[in-house]
Amino acid sequence: MNYLEAAVFLKRLIKTTNSDLLSLNKNGLVNKNQMVIRSNFGNPIKIKMDAFSNEFVSKTLNEYDSEAFVITDLVTVNNKGQELTYFLYKGYHSLFDKGLVYFQLINKTNMQAIGELEFSNLEDNIFYNVQAPNFEESSCNAIETKENTIKEPSIAFLIGHMNEDRLFYDINRLIFDTANNVQKHKNRHFKFHIEISKFGGKLSPEFLSKLDALKLSLDKYITPEYPNSTFIFDLAI
Repeated sequence: MNYLEAAVFLKRLIKTTNSDLLSLNKNGLVNKNQMVIRSNFGNPIKIKMDAFSNEFVSKTLNEYDSEAFVITDLVTVNNKGQELTYFLYKGYHSLFDKGLVYFQLINKTNMQAIGELEFSNLEDNIFYNVQAPNFEESSCNAIETKENTIKEPSIAFLIGHMNEDRLFYDINRLIFDTANNVQKHKNRHFKFHIEISKFGGKLSPEFLSKLDALKLSLDKYITPEYPNSTFIFDLAI
């Protein structure tokens, strides 16, 4: 499972967990705290949580050889005088230094879903020891392009590094972070130009081959799951 495939897998694991939890509680609250673990053998394991806590998660992860998991909670908040109740989902993967946070609004009286599952934010992954190439992060700057509009934003990311392994890792991470952060803007389509530079030299044939494979992964995984984002690779001269 490559980086972008894993990104889509994690999002879909949250979707599946949401569907299962809504079904489980459709006739009244049965369980609000659940941990769904994807083992390294590919099997989903469902565990009822004693508490929605970091301690419970860390203890459970020590018992299983896993690559990803989702935890759930039921939350009620007061928003400008209106009481809102929702299932909260936090998903983490061993490849990503950020976790995904989603929520599903529900009717507290009958436990029925209101609207769709919605993305909230990214947060630091404190549960997995994520391995990145042992170099400082790539230089990355964002600028608006000439074709940028409110309805169809167009952003160029200028990303570069001397080390190709670190550069490739950071390109993947940039796509993951960006596609997730803009997905809540459903009525806008974003075009992202990723302009890639190798400081002090030219990109190797091996790197360019990996980049071609990454383009295929974009088309196969990211485009269907994040339809309001388009990523275009440009090589700096």
